[in-house]
Amino acid sequence: MNIKEYISSGIVESYVLGLLTAQERFEFEKYCDAYPQLKEARTAFELALEKQAMENPIAPPAHLKQKIAAKIFDENKTTPVIPIQTARQRKFNWASFVAAASIILLVGSIWWIMNLKNENDKLKDNNAALQNSLKTSQDSIAQIIAEANHIQKEGMKMVGLNGTANSPKSFATVYWDTTSHDVYLLVNNLPKPASDEQYQLWALLKTNNQLQTIDLGMLQLSQKPLQVYKMTNAQAAQAFAITLEKKDGNPDPNLQKIYVMSDL
Repeated sequence: MNIKEYISSGIVESYVLGLLTAQERFEFEKYCDAYPQLKEARTAFELALEKQAMENPIAPPAHLKQKIAAKIFDENKTTPVIPIQTARQRKFNWASFVAAASIILLVGSIWWIMNLKNENDKLKDNNAALQNSLKTSQDSIAQIIAEANHIQKEGMKMVGLNGTANSPKSFATVYWDTTSHDVYLLVNNLPKPASDEQYQLWALLKTNNQLQTIDLGMLQLSQKPLQVYKMTNAQAAQAFAITLEKKDGNPDPNLQKIYVMSDL
């Protein structure tokens, strides 16, 4: 078994995202025990997915800190007036000393409580922001799983598109329904294009040494990680490729700017 080709087929990503059948999952897990390289690839992808989710937190509103400060100021703007004893006393007044010490202790306690309240409020705000970020990540994963339900069925062909010399680290996966001809694209890794450029997906057919290219639509990259895109249907295909074209695409691909491609 060629483990490198097995990994590059997109099987790792499909396993982590829950796109495999029960039999395929069983075989994958068996191979993980036999091939440490496969297990490392699975772990690396799981960590990358977790990192992408944690690197997109939602910051609390900028005005929240000012609102908290204003609330605290309103609650504590009344300063107690401490009467001053003007009469001279020949003897040391222990009652006054205890009263003054009590007031100092009270003021210190109030200051400590307010600081503690501020820290508690900050923790609540940070926790709320973290919960919002987690919910956003969960929603993204739920959307991927929902879309995956459409592509996990009989007759679905999974094709891994490996990076070319233009972008060796790039990778994508095409799911082609050979029955309905629906095409779904999972972008694993593609660099962000310039504002006047856009990726375009192609189906490739080779007959009598002549290469035929079929436009399967433009790709508007989302900022969400591991987004699944529904592309134009493909009636026939021997391979798939993604090129970088001018914005809104070209009728024919720029073969000098192929970023990912499957074996033809």
